[in-house]
Amino acid sequence: MISTNKLNYTKLLNYLFIAYAFAVPISKAGTNIFETLIFIFWIMEGRWEEKFSLIKTNLLSISILLLIVVSILYIPLSSNTQFALNYIGKYRHFLIILVMLTSLKKEYFNTILSAFIMGMLISEIMSYGIFFEIIHYKDKLPSDPAPFMDHISYSSFLSFTSILLLVKIYSSSSLKEKIFYILFFVTLTINLFINGGRTGQVTFIAILIISFFILTKSKLKAFLISAILISTIIIGAYNFSPNFPTRVNALNLEIESMINNNNYTGSMSGRAALWIVGIDKLKDNLLIGSGIGNDMQDIKKYIENRGFDYQYLKTFSDHHNVYLTMSIQYGFLGIIFLVLLLYSLFTLKFQTVEYKVLNIAFSTSFFLWSFTGMTLHNMNPMTFFTLFAGIFNAMSYLESKQTEI
Repeated sequence: MISTNKLNYTKLLNYLFIAYAFAVPISKAGTNIFETLIFIFWIMEGRWEEKFSLIKTNLLSISILLLIVVSILYIPLSSNTQFALNYIGKYRHFLIILVMLTSLKKEYFNTILSAFIMGMLISEIMSYGIFFEIIHYKDKLPSDPAPFMDHISYSSFLSFTSILLLVKIYSSSSLKEKIFYILFFVTLTINLFINGGRTGQVTFIAILIISFFILTKSKLKAFLISAILISTIIIGAYNFSPNFPTRVNALNLEIESMINNNNYTGSMSGRAALWIVGIDKLKDNLLIGSGIGNDMQDIKKYIENRGFDYQYLKTFSDHHNVYLTMSIQYGFLGIIFLVLLLYSLFTLKFQTVEYKVLNIAFSTSFFLWSFTGMTLHNMNPMTFFTLFAGIFNAMSYLESKQTEI
């Protein structure tokens, strides 16, 4: 009787993983609700000796727990204890990774991915509705139709989903499914380039090339296919997208002004200035760090030492770079954590080539996204990370376990 109850809790958890995946791209409230339910039923599931044994031997789980423990130890260094506590509280999202490792079942993997795809389909319908001014949602404008999150996050979601669809096209045996995924891939890629998130667009190009090289035996063929497809997409975006050429031209002007006039008062150049002064501050806090929430403290002197415009740069609340922020706050321990985290992601082993492609695409996407955003501290990138790091980490373990058997 006990084992039947445990089996039911495990099934229920996997159903909740499906619901969680569906909610991540479209609803913060839904994501929080399903997270809470997942934790409740994980506790009720039991098997604690087995779970602890698995968690303590899993590198990604160790990385997450290390971050939480170190963060708690760093509370006394923070200039605002309440801020530090709220900051650390956000790391609860990452604990779902531990739950997935111990409770996700292999047979639910594709359903979880399909649920995420359906969530993205709903977000895309909303995005096109906003773009064509059919739908009016909150303060979203046709020039930046990211419905449920900021445009940087949305573009990053879109770029990874494009590879997810590409793998579905590659692996599906059903003609109807292939047609659906091809059409969705086309509309999603168009959506990526009508939105204003340049981060996702750069990431898309990088992971598309990587995916073709892994999926295609002939590297020359992979190069030619990716080159033709990317060229077609970029030329089409530049000629037909109302936002893409504007953003590209603005970036070119910013770079020219930055190099020729030492002007760092643009969207991208402002970030570059913050990275430069962030490196300066990191050098002064390399050993133990400045403390949680203190990465922008005393930043004025670093900005003025570089001759940058403080009145403009003070409008930024952070360095827009998770590597700098974590390193400044935690010092050498922050750097160790980041290296360990990325290593644990990129070195996951898979027998199935599709899983390998998706994991590399996800890891690369998150790695690049983290250069321009606070991916370990804002909810949308945190839950994106949690969902896919969790399922790929669990699938890697399940495949290795199957090999042993």
